[in-house]
Amino acid sequence: MILIACGETERAVSWRKSLVPFYQVYEVDVHEKRALDLCLKKVNFEVLIVDIALLGDAGINEVSALREIQPDLHIVVMTKSPNQREEISAVLFGAKAYCSFDINLDLLPKVVKTVLSNELWVDRKFVSRLLSEIEDITQVKHAEAQRLDKGVAAMTPRESEIAGLVATGASNRRIAEQLNISERTVKAHLGVIFRKIGITDRLQLALYMNRHQQLSAIWHGGKAVSASEKQSDPTNKHH
Repeated sequence: MILIACGETERAVSWRKSLVPFYQVYEVDVHEKRALDLCLKKVNFEVLIVDIALLGDAGINEVSALREIQPDLHIVVMTKSPNQREEISAVLFGAKAYCSFDINLDLLPKVVKTVLSNELWVDRKFVSRLLSEIEDITQVKHAEAQRLDKGVAAMTPRESEIAGLVATGASNRRIAEQLNISERTVKAHLGVIFRKIGITDRLQLALYMNRHQQLSAIWHGGKAVSASEKQSDPTNKHH
């Protein structure tokens, strides 16, 4: 069954007319977000055709929330002002189709048939744009990973050990007890670490180390590269 959700009654009626000869369409069209949520919680649908304007300020981000209500729902996003970046976001958030209000209504049943086959209905240049977006994101993340690697590599093994414990939320006292050193020594090491990687407090250090761990999982085969490993690596030229 298909549910139509659009703030413009006349437009919703035109979508309905194009679909009823081919598919079962829910007898009531939805015209506001709250009603849409309630409807999805009460009735199971195969396809949702939704005007992005009806989703409110959250816009395309709301698509994932709709799929949380009905995970198997095939969502067709309709928009008055198509946007290439928004189209990519729609698909990444779980939509199966992204269409302009100006679409030939004779094509709407074909859109539904496509999404019911678990295929995407998007602009023909969508794949190349998506790949370009992914490449840009990858380059940015790789550059960030290299910057974080450089900071960690600048630490001595002891500094790396202390920084790692800070990332777990350990206090100076706990770090001192675990490493069998004084709190004063821990503070001294932290001061050096802060200067080496250009930060000013423990929170920034914890965020730095956790982010390094996340990106290392991508760029180093799922394993963070520690300072001690880098320094023991015969291929590492850092001194």
